[in-house]
Amino acid sequence: MREVTCLIVDDEPPMVQRLETYFGRWAERRMPFRLVGHAYSGAEALEKSTELRPDLIITDIVMPGMDGIELVRQLRERLPGVEVIILSAYSDFAYAKQAIAMGVFEYLVKVPLREEDVRMALSKARDNVIAREEKERRLQSLSGSVKENSYRLRKHLLEELLRGEVSDPVMERRSAELVPSFEPRQYGCFAVRFDNYDVFCSEYSPADRNMLKYGMLNIIEEVLRENGSCFACELQQGVIVALATIRAGSEQSFDRNCYELGESIRDAIKTYLRISVSMGVSRMYNGWGSASAAYEEAKGALDDTFYASFGTVITPNRRLGYSESDWRELTERFEQALERSSAKSSGGEALAPLLHILHNHRIIPSKLLGYIEGWCARLRQRMLPADHEVTADVVTFADCTHLHQLVERLRMEWEKLHARAEGSGLRLEMVKAMRFVEDHLKESISLGVVAEHIHLNPTYVSELFKKELGINFTDYVSKRRIERAIELLRKRDYSNLELAEAVGVHNEKYFCTLFKKITGTSPQKFVAASWRD
Repeated sequence: MREVTCLIVDDEPPMVQRLETYFGRWAERRMPFRLVGHAYSGAEALEKSTELRPDLIITDIVMPGMDGIELVRQLRERLPGVEVIILSAYSDFAYAKQAIAMGVFEYLVKVPLREEDVRMALSKARDNVIAREEKERRLQSLSGSVKENSYRLRKHLLEELLRGEVSDPVMERRSAELVPSFEPRQYGCFAVRFDNYDVFCSEYSPADRNMLKYGMLNIIEEVLRENGSCFACELQQGVIVALATIRAGSEQSFDRNCYELGESIRDAIKTYLRISVSMGVSRMYNGWGSASAAYEEAKGALDDTFYASFGTVITPNRRLGYSESDWRELTERFEQALERSSAKSSGGEALAPLLHILHNHRIIPSKLLGYIEGWCARLRQRMLPADHEVTADVVTFADCTHLHQLVERLRMEWEKLHARAEGSGLRLEMVKAMRFVEDHLKESISLGVVAEHIHLNPTYVSELFKKELGINFTDYVSKRRIERAIELLRKRDYSNLELAEAVGVHNEKYFCTLFKKITGTSPQKFVAASWRD
């Protein structure tokens, strides 16, 4: 039941006490009226109403200093939705007329003041409060629906525009309705991408993901509107695209301004939403017809972030160059390694030169990912007998947005293939268990969960780990977590807490103890030693 809160204002203590008695009786009868305070003057009432924000104020009309009429006038400025009931010892129509003109809900004469009259006035005021709140909810819901529909239309418009499917005259007309503040003069395209979209999807529910994406859109538009006008939409999963006008006197200053805006967007999303993004930005363009070219250029710049760390902003002046000589040398080295690969080859030693090549050559990312995926498929065919081939275990690389993700996945695939192909070989069930552990290091992993995944008894799986790897299950998981932490430390600095959370250890102190047990040193000293090396 909706309970209305009330404040009494009267300079006569007996009247205040009388009204308090009424509210006490109504509370005992569980009636929906609750007294939250009283005041003995208009000035005190203003102060208390601002603090308590009651639904309803019952006030005397004649008081020293600020009278009831002046109190109502000031209340209308501070709390425009508050309901007011006037009490007066006079039935003077002039007072009543003033009160009605100012939106006072009820005018009651004090003498005689009957409890039933006050209760009836409160009931009517409560109905008004409930009706107003319901109207506000409907308007808010309608506003949300209009905004949602507007967003869908804007997204559809942007998709058509960037595909070059809408003419300038049509775009002029439709943009006037959907993005009236945007003028396609001296604008750039920003392509903003989640650095690890798969992790984002695994950590949040669909509802939470939508809320966070909406927050990202707001941040992007808010930052870009400080410089000019813009509109943004999620054009594909994990990628938000924005067109924004940029104030600049030259291409050089345009590039610099875009880079600074990109950094501001990245930092705000990281600070407020704890999400890492990278982005690519186009050059300066003019006219709706150039939007498609601006988008393609922004996508190309976004692809360049593949060779940088998370949270990188690439503008035209920071673009990478890709050479055919790098492509030829890389493919030659990989093909030679493939020819030399066999069940008896030394996995780690053979892989190291290939990882070096990946780090030191620049290949168009989409071209590189496609090649490495095909190369791994051929490696599997070469190293494993046909009856060992398991299609479900085939690794994919298309979702790798940064080089270190590709390297980690390639190393994982290489090691698994060599482990399965060795003469002493690992059982297929063992390989599946290792893969499951690798894919779920950030989560809580138990022997029972792994056993269920590979459809074996937990006791048998425990024996398999000891027999096949010479290490028990718990120690194996701990070892892989610390090895993953070391991989992360080689990319950038992390706090101990960040590292612990990234590898599925939810206690910072225990993580540090585990790290020292396995490596012989602390994470900080390990980093320092690595830098010296």
